[in-house]
Amino acid sequence: MTADDREDIIARLSTAFGGVQDVTPATDQPLHVLLPQLELPDPWRPSPTRALAVWRNWPAERPQFVIDEGVVGENGEPPRSNDLVYLLGEGWRSFSFSFSWKGDDPVQAVQMWMTRFVVERG
Repeated sequence: MTADDREDIIARLSTAFGGVQDVTPATDQPLHVLLPQLELPDPWRPSPTRALAVWRNWPAERPQFVIDEGVVGENGEPPRSNDLVYLLGEGWRSFSFSFSWKGDDPVQAVQMWMTRFVVERG
């Protein structure tokens, strides 16, 4: 991924989701974008919350998407089918959610991940 591609992704995500941050740990790593104030639909809390997207092999593959490990639904439980993963020195929740990916719009990629929270109620 070129520097221009990275800047484009960050600019587009920032416009769509508020101030995002490039938190890539090293120049030889894939782009890591922190979404510090991502709004989740009810009943998920806390909202807003933090999310992280890692852009490996973009746009051929959708980004890896993880949320703050403290996110829970109305029953006080995290999303189903989740795993605790460690990225950037802290724990995040990854979760399984299938959707086919074909495209190059980073905003749409994050929005597709977000449909996971609309489909599952708690």
